[in-house]
Amino acid sequence: MLLVACGGSSSNNNQQPPVTVSIASAPANIGAGANWQYSATVSGSSNQTVTWTATGGGTIDSTGLYIAPTTVPTSPTVTISAQSAAAASASTSTTVTVQANDPLGSATGTAMTCPTFAGGIPADQSACYQVNISCDGVADFSAYVKVNQPAGAPIGTVILGTGTGGSALYDYDNPVFFSSDGTVNGGLAVVNALLNSGFTTAQVTFGAPFNTSNSAGWLIGPGGVRRLACRYATLAQWIYSNVHNSTTIPLCATGNSGGAGAIGYALTDYGLDSIFAMVEATSGPPMSRLDAACVPASQCQTANFTCNPGDPTETIHMCYANSESQIIDPAYSQPICTNALNGTAAPSGLLLSDSVLGGPARTFSNTYVSVVVGGQDTSSAVDQALTWYAALTNTSKNQACVSDAPHPIPSVQDGAQRIASDIQNLCKLPAKAAAK
Repeated sequence: MLLVACGGSSSNNNQQPPVTVSIASAPANIGAGANWQYSATVSGSSNQTVTWTATGGGTIDSTGLYIAPTTVPTSPTVTISAQSAAAASASTSTTVTVQANDPLGSATGTAMTCPTFAGGIPADQSACYQVNISCDGVADFSAYVKVNQPAGAPIGTVILGTGTGGSALYDYDNPVFFSSDGTVNGGLAVVNALLNSGFTTAQVTFGAPFNTSNSAGWLIGPGGVRRLACRYATLAQWIYSNVHNSTTIPLCATGNSGGAGAIGYALTDYGLDSIFAMVEATSGPPMSRLDAACVPASQCQTANFTCNPGDPTETIHMCYANSESQIIDPAYSQPICTNALNGTAAPSGLLLSDSVLGGPARTFSNTYVSVVVGGQDTSSAVDQALTWYAALTNTSKNQACVSDAPHPIPSVQDGAQRIASDIQNLCKLPAKAAAK
């Protein structure tokens, strides 16, 4: 038999591809004390485990959750690295710059026909806008603005927001801002009082009556409460530039509960003390310390509080009930606040980072801050609001309590009157700005 051998080189077809690591897209900038969940993909190995490191400031855990330092480092650029567990030589890195404030997003507004408004200022007396908002790390979102003008030249502009995720208009937050007998619309009373005083009013809503599917409003995640608050802050900046559009009269804001929370983030984390001359936060911010709110009842912090002289001393608390934690849960991919109430702690440091007070201490030299709480409010909002107020140093501020007011301050007549009179008296340009 004749055997014929064929020569040739050995095949490399079975050679394994090299192991490589890639990091998913991430923001170029992050605010002091803020967080970002990094993720990495390992190619060339079934083992997707990586070791994370942060060089230059802040911390990063084994899952890639990065929490920036609460002060801007001397060298603000931080290097985030991921090294494969399958091959020590396989690693990659990216950078992020830590800055004083969280970055604002972008917004594009379009005039629209106002829908019929039940109970508030009629649509044919209002101007309405849809504002499309884009912020890093969260889904694009549409907000809506209802603008009403005073009879004469405006003396200022006031932004008004409602509670939870702000999915209602201030002049018809039905039935929340109505009196207990349902006959008095306190939100509408505030708006009318401001219009009669010469202010332009800009009511913001992240849902109804323009879009009734967004019940959670600006808190629809994932992304975390603090990052989602970019939506309100960016909307406020848009109103400043496109509705207010003046440097000679003041821009001010008020919001109840979650609306006060949005204002708190806008000032404390997004730097909007640069545009707000005065804010009136009522029954909030209720997200001042999420880490102290999303805890089991056994860990709840309490304090004594007297609304006004002669009123009984009450025990107030920082922690959420289930009904409150469920307002926070939509901001995340999992119900981490409710889980924490039931004993499953959130990732270490995340809830503090996502709190209004999760960044550096703030001084608002341009913004007068007024905080109003209700003497009949049994929620965590009172203690949360007072905690934020106490943390504001070297800031012109005032704190008041309406003895007969529940959580929705405008739902009682003297609560609505208090909000209107505070804005009328305090919504003024800072003295140094007015002198220019």
